[in-house]
Amino acid sequence: EWMRTMGEKNVTGFPSREQALSDFWEAWQPGGGEELVSLDAACGRISARALYSSVELPVVRSSACDGIAVKSADFASGLPDTSTWRRGRDYIRADTGDDFDDAFDAVIMIEKAAIQPDGSVVLDEDVAVSAGTNVNPRGSTIRRGDLLVEARQLIRPTDLAALIMGGVVMVPVLRRPRVAFIPTGSELVPAGIRPWRGQNIDTNSLMVKHMLLEMGAEPLVYPIIPDNQELLAEVFGEAVAHCDIVVINGGSAVGDEDFNVRMIEERGRVIHHYIAAVPGRPMMLAVADGKPVIDLPGPTLAAYYGSDWCLRAVVARWLGVVPPARPTVEAYFAEDVGSVVHMANLARLNVVADGRGGYLAEPFNFKKGQLAQCLASNAQRVSPIGEASIAAGEPVVVEMLR
Repeated sequence: EWMRTMGEKNVTGFPSREQALSDFWEAWQPGGGEELVSLDAACGRISARALYSSVELPVVRSSACDGIAVKSADFASGLPDTSTWRRGRDYIRADTGDDFDDAFDAVIMIEKAAIQPDGSVVLDEDVAVSAGTNVNPRGSTIRRGDLLVEARQLIRPTDLAALIMGGVVMVPVLRRPRVAFIPTGSELVPAGIRPWRGQNIDTNSLMVKHMLLEMGAEPLVYPIIPDNQELLAEVFGEAVAHCDIVVINGGSAVGDEDFNVRMIEERGRVIHHYIAAVPGRPMMLAVADGKPVIDLPGPTLAAYYGSDWCLRAVVARWLGVVPPARPTVEAYFAEDVGSVVHMANLARLNVVADGRGGYLAEPFNFKKGQLAQCLASNAQRVSPIGEASIAAGEPVVVEMLR
């Protein structure tokens, strides 16, 4: 059903983002794998399985504080005469975490034991010593079989410390999906090249590459492919053969040079071509040779939106994890904001403190020359399907991007 609302073409009857992904999951089953990496390379990766300690620490015992190690038998009748004590015979130094000679079985905190120049010691009157005082027993830090990292967890710097402590040398992690990104369009020139009349700059390759890196994928960015049906088909076939996920940018509409839909239909199965999300129609989800294929629209903000809600979910499913949620705040719009009723609308916003303990959201409109502000903004909101507008001053929940 085609409609015109406020002078803009609108289309109804398209699947929601959620329904499109649900249909996509039925058509494609991810086939990942795992690999072993060094501890130094494991940070930021996803653990392939649960990892457990193979060692015990301390190996025998250790001091629980900085102090002096003593013999508890000397304190059997109370505080001994320490005026004749000598280091190495009656006590030794024992620092936090250190092992010490088996002749000693307790530790007195250094704050309660003043070592004199002649080697004798003056103890505080409230010192109480028994066997094991201030001593960490064997395995008190970590025991053999202790869980270090659960399966399918993002490995953080603190997790590296736990893995090292537990005797792990090589870490089994989920293999990163290799994602091909193929920019298409004879009008495109690479970043850094000043465009001539009729040309446009490829803004998406670098943007999506780094979004993929943030998602935990391994991007493979192709050079710009001109609108040549044979060349595009050749590159697409190579990408499907060597990558786990294929992303084509541009050429998903129905223009004279939009070959992608026909090419993918010849190679596989198109799941959805139009989805109820703007900016970003048309956007295509397909499966070719058992691998997911996503055709992102060419406009920069549309390519971002499709990558954010769809490509992020596809990579997470390939890895078997849940995409991390962004922090949110409640803010109110500085002005009335309209939506395309039958679509999930992306709004990029700048959120600032209002000086009264709340937050004000200033919306940007890429159709009014504010694309750069949209891309640099610190927040976003996706309106639910069916929402016509939000009035100025009405509170809404927004995602923080900075």
